[in-house]
Amino acid sequence: MERVLGVTHANRHRLYPFSQLGEHGAVNDRLDDLPLVVLYRRDILSVPDASQIRDSRLIPAATAFDRRMAGRVLEFRAHNGEFMDIQKRTRWNQLGQSLEGPLKGQQLSPLEAGVHFAFAWLAFRPDSEIYRSEK
Repeated sequence: MERVLGVTHANRHRLYPFSQLGEHGAVNDRLDDLPLVVLYRRDILSVPDASQIRDSRLIPAATAFDRRMAGRVLEFRAHNGEFMDIQKRTRWNQLGQSLEGPLKGQQLSPLEAGVHFAFAWLAFRPDSEIYRSEK
């Protein structure tokens, strides 16, 4: 019943369990030749939860992006619900949009990814790898 972010690239699948993502907030990883980042927050308002979004409950959310930008591979860190790349010191949001810093106005390329229950994902993609943090 664990929630996961399933990422697909070049016919390979990797699951990122929310329990692992919650330890870091930003996970810098590589799937074959693709450097990727998974951005995780546990406090996003649930859109279909209430008639007014501001009245909705908080839920976790995860997104995945190609972390190549401006001719280099960026490395991300999470701090207080925000994300920062350590090379350019640019601040990013959950949607992969740069908000402040030298890369302001740039957008990370989203990956083929979605939030699922692990059992449902694995029923259709049993060959998926499961990410484990190194701590």
